[in-house]
Amino acid sequence: MRWGLAMITDLTPYRQYVDKFDLSEEQKLELVNAVWVTLENYFDQQLGINQLALKEKRHQKSVDSELHLAILPKDPQDIEL
Repeated sequence: MRWGLAMITDLTPYRQYVDKFDLSEEQKLELVNAVWVTLENYFDQQLGINQLALKEKRHQKSVDSELHLAILPKDPQDIEL
């Protein structure tokens, strides 16, 4: 399972906490990453950061880049609808 932007792969700093649980190494990694993502999302929300919107924005073309150029009159009154 993949979590967030940065996945924790080394349990050493968290070993004292996760070794108390009867879990496999893979499950311990999943637990640490789940806690990390939960805290990351909490603080992002408190700071007004939306990681999903930022991720989508990085991979999305702007609307302006897809628009064709048009020559418009200087006076908006002259536009025929």
